[in-house]
Parts: sequence; structure tokens; C-alpha cells
Amino acid sequence: MDKHNSTCELVNSYEILEHIMGIEGLHPHSLTTINNLFNAISKHTKDQTGVILDIGCGSGSGTHKLAKKLSENVSVIGIDISESSFNKAKSNYSEIDGLSFYHGTLEAFQKENSEMNIIGIIAISVSMFFPNTIDFYRTSEEILSENGIFIDAPFVFKFSSVSEKFKLKTYSRCGCNMKMETTEHLKNNLQESGFTNITTEEKEFELMNLKTLSKDYTIRQLLSNFRRKIFTLPVPLEGHTSWYILRRTLNTFTFFMRNRGKFGAAIIIGIKTVSNNK
Repeated sequence: MDKHNSTCELVNSYEILEHIMGIEGLHPHSLTTINNLFNAISKHTKDQTGVILDIGCGSGSGTHKLAKKLSENVSVIGIDISESSFNKAKSNYSEIDGLSFYHGTLEAFQKENSEMNIIGIIAISVSMFFPNTIDFYRTSEEILSENGIFIDAPFVFKFSSVSEKFKLKTYSRCGCNMKMETTEHLKNNLQESGFTNITTEEKEFELMNLKTLSKDYTIRQLLSNFRRKIFTLPVPLEGHTSWYILRRTLNTFTFFMRNRGKFGAAIIIGIKTVSNNK
């Protein structure tokens, strides 16, 4: 997902909020949930040797946190199609052992590194921006080694009964090619892609819960960052007027807050086992 110079209002809104709140890697999941995902992938790979891919790594802060949890025989590569995100991540974390970054798509990475032993793939708040989720799942299953772990943590619709009209309204509000599914639908996609030992969990849209947000980030911290950064914009968005930025950000997040009962944040985990070899 290209988080920079994006035509997606949701992504632009996240970019702005990350900037003025002083937060890197803002997600619909709480920090506790994300930390639990990192612990899960670390536990699964602790006795293995190989590489974990962090898809849509952005500025690399989450990738760095993941790398610190892994055993010495496991390295992590952050992948992002945004050149500015790649450059920022590489600048901030290039000197850290076992951590590197790749600018491009997962498919391009696969072609260039076909012999690499990939033992884990994690994607947080990314897959709903891919043209086709099941293609992403199938590609991930193909490149994972035997017993490799796959974790997807996207936005989802909580109910299959959500009308097509509301879905289109959501996409229109976000202003991008975003496509959300239900957790059950994504679970079925993962099964069709060849994964087994699949587990799923659906949480609330935790970013929209002010109690959860205040646990992750103190009010003093948020207000301090807000005062320092409210009059500046992230470099990739400097071409927009302040009024446009404020209006679009408020409209987007007001829409999600007002309809938060219809949205969730899924956790979908699958394992590539021996029987899945093709």
C-alpha cells in the first residue's frame, strides 16, 4: 500500500493523524493486539531459521519492534511500494542487524528472491487495499516454506448483511480502491489458498475506542505532539490546503466513528503444512 501521495482519503487521514499525534504505525488494532501478533509469529518461528516478511511496513517502526522479538536465526524484511516510506524506514533502521527493507511489491520480491527461506508473512491494516485478497493469500502460500506462518490483520465488515449501498458509501468516503470483506469470507479465502490450522478472531475497531487509545498513548503525550505539529503537514501532503486536510480528515473519521458498529478489525492466522505442497 502506498501511504504517500495517495488518492485514498482514509490513508491520507491516517498519515495526518500519525504526524500530528506523533505516532508511527497507527492501526485499527490496539498496541496490545499488535504486540500479541508479534509474539505469536516469534513463538512459531523460534526454533526455525529463515526470513519473515512484513507487508506494507510503512516507516518501519513496527517492523523494528517485530525484529527485536525474533530469535537470532530469524531476520525480517519490511516491504512497501511507497518510495518515501522505504527511504524513511531504511534511514531509521538500516544499521540494525537482522532487519532490512525492500521497495516494491510482494510479487516482485518473490521473483528476485525465489530461493529465500520465507518462514513467516505478516500484514497489518494492508490487505484491504490490494486489488484481490485471495491472490495475495495464494502468493503468500506459494512463497512460504513448509510450516510457515501467515498473519493478516485487516479492517472488516462485521456483518455479511451489510448492504452493497453501504459498502459503496464506505469506499466512496475513503476515496480509494479499498475493498473490505467479513472475517468469515477472508477465512474461506485462506482455506481456498491452501492454508490449514486456520484461526480467526474479530475485535472491535479499537482505534475508535477512546478508552483503548488513551491506554496506548497518554493524553499528555498526544496533546504535546498536537501543539508542536498541528501547523505543519507531512511532506507528501504539503500540496493540499490546510482546509482540505482538516475537512477530509474530520469527514472520514466522523463517518467511521458514527458507523463503528458495522466495522471490525480481524486477525486471521494460517499455517502452511506439509500437505499443502504443490
